[in-house]
Amino acid sequence: MYRRELEKYARQALCFISNFINMIIISVIILSILIGLAIGYSISTRRQQKIAIPEKPPQQEPPIPAQNTSYLEDKIWYEAELNFLFKFNEKLFSALSFQDVAKCIAEAAHNFLPIERTVLLTWDKNSEKFTLACAIGWEHDRNQESLVIGKDSISGFVIHNRQVLVVSDLAQESYLNRLKKEEYLQKAFISAPLIFKDEVLGVLHVCDKKTPGPFTQREVSVVMNIVRMGAITLQNVRLYQQMSKRAEELKIAYDELKEMQNKLIQSEKLKAIGQLASGVAHEMRNPLGIIMQGVAYLEQIISPEDKESSETLSMVKESAQRADRIVISLLDFSRAAKLELRLEYIDSILESSLNLVKTELKKIEVIREKQEDLPKVLVDKNKLTQVFINLFMNAIHAMPEGGKLTIRSFVKHLEERINSLDERLDNSFEAGENVLVVEIGDTGMGISEENLKRIFDPFFTTKSLGKGTGLGLSVSQNIIIMHKGLMEVKSQVQKGTRVIITLRIPKEEGGING
Repeated sequence: MYRRELEKYARQALCFISNFINMIIISVIILSILIGLAIGYSISTRRQQKIAIPEKPPQQEPPIPAQNTSYLEDKIWYEAELNFLFKFNEKLFSALSFQDVAKCIAEAAHNFLPIERTVLLTWDKNSEKFTLACAIGWEHDRNQESLVIGKDSISGFVIHNRQVLVVSDLAQESYLNRLKKEEYLQKAFISAPLIFKDEVLGVLHVCDKKTPGPFTQREVSVVMNIVRMGAITLQNVRLYQQMSKRAEELKIAYDELKEMQNKLIQSEKLKAIGQLASGVAHEMRNPLGIIMQGVAYLEQIISPEDKESSETLSMVKESAQRADRIVISLLDFSRAAKLELRLEYIDSILESSLNLVKTELKKIEVIREKQEDLPKVLVDKNKLTQVFINLFMNAIHAMPEGGKLTIRSFVKHLEERINSLDERLDNSFEAGENVLVVEIGDTGMGISEENLKRIFDPFFTTKSLGKGTGLGLSVSQNIIIMHKGLMEVKSQVQKGTRVIITLRIPKEEGGING
């Protein structure tokens, strides 16, 4: 929430700065125009004062001096220009995107001046190329982005000199004819660079007058004012876009950091629970052993006819056995046992694990898909058997009314790197590496997205009371991590679950670049 408010205030501050700068520029331009008007008026007045008056005027009334036509024209022009610049500035304020600003600049020049076409090019200093940003009055049969012009052109000449170029007849300018031709520059044109401080942003081409004669100094002055104001707005929009992009990058980095933090917390939590489980499990086995011995003794001395006592004793025995299973799971979870690694065929381990749960598969159709001639992997057979049995039982419990259990085993060539859950562990897989993949899928009820994020949490289970300890997947994941492998779970509600286990293939079996 605070990040969003910060982004909002940053955007408001940038808009305020942009408006403030534009107002300053407009004020300077208006002041210049007013000074021009004052100078024109002063010159006109002096001319009128210099008109000769006869020493002896004739009898008729003296003729009234004609008004200064040049002064009136200047006054009308400056008033029109002033009104135009105010409206142009308002449009720049309302333009928020780079394309909107480019269109506003091109339209301003085309609408105010008597010209055939206007073309605005933007300059990329990295690629040293121009790109068409906006064109008015020039019909072109290509996408705007496809028109790319190099610096060996008239546009390049303009930004190199950083000055306004006024051409009355292109055919008469031999030094320009040696440059790369730009088809919209045909005869007469004004080319003005858009420069903010020392940075060139682009070039505005104002082409072919509709009225007779060359471009006047007034018209050149208007173009110069347009590019000055436009350059400031373009730069502000660029800064805004850069800031927005930077804010998005920071948001992505923040999300990645938050995700990594969650992974580290998960890793530390597993580590802490493992240490705690090891101590608690050892302490609990002693009293559990005494309870089991006591149950065995009572079973011998209690008469079978005493049904109430027998049922109570049976409940105690069942609860003690369940507690013992939890203790064993805690010991496995604490990683106390060391791996006994040997080269084994994964299909052999899968088949033996299936045989151990064969009695539970009465309503389940087992589909076996395996690649021929799979390489051996360096694993602890007993530990992997424990993992597979746990996954098989989870799948069976997810299909109480029956379904399909699909088991696939194959070699996969990785096209990209696969990262581990904990970056501190050396169990990532590099691109180009060959790995052995085991997939165990069911057509059961599936796992919700919310629960899917927690399935590896210790003691988390969606099974009913007495049917699960919540340690099965945690223990299984730890065993796979001990093998420097990866376990991934994908699931959709009412469609089923798929567990993907990725194991390393030893070098001698072709595991690097098979």
